[in-house]
Amino acid sequence: MEPLKQLYLSLSEIFNLEDRKGGKQAADALIDASHQIKEPKTFTNPFLDEVESSLNIQGHFLNSLVSKASPNIKWTSSDLREGRIPDDLANQMPMAELVGPDGIFFNDTVRVGLWLQNKNIVYGPRQHAAEETFFIFNGEASWTTESNESKVQGPNTYIYHPSSVLHTSITTNSFVFTAWRWSGDIGFEKYSLHTR
Repeated sequence: MEPLKQLYLSLSEIFNLEDRKGGKQAADALIDASHQIKEPKTFTNPFLDEVESSLNIQGHFLNSLVSKASPNIKWTSSDLREGRIPDDLANQMPMAELVGPDGIFFNDTVRVGLWLQNKNIVYGPRQHAAEETFFIFNGEASWTTESNESKVQGPNTYIYHPSSVLHTSITTNSFVFTAWRWSGDIGFEKYSLHTR
């Protein structure tokens, strides 16, 4: 099977297993997009070294799938939020929107993608109207919300944030590599990053 299609279908299974309405919407959107994959485009990846060095081919199977599909994934900095994240921070967090308003395949109800937060980065507190789930497939980070104490989470873990909850992810000696999805109000207009 074509690597990009295999990646989309594998991510659909992961978000379906989340067992939330938004996860099911993300899974369905990924399956729909997979049917459109014939001859995938090839993209220049300005973050190729960071992405490749952050994958553990012997780890969770998503590492290998991301590596194989990487030429067909459009990686950018986390700057799609229309200047809401400073460039020096956004450039430390490569992301790819696979499905969504800005995705490789268009969808106006969900955003689904991949996201890497490099080592020694504090990202947050931040909030947005969309509900959000991260699935960690490599590395680890400390995750905090306004109502929960900080907790270090690693591979095979789902991190869920309800709509509008303040949350922070902090990396120290390790990066964190995730698949992510937004559902609900997925516009960036209600995204805000609170500087300390």
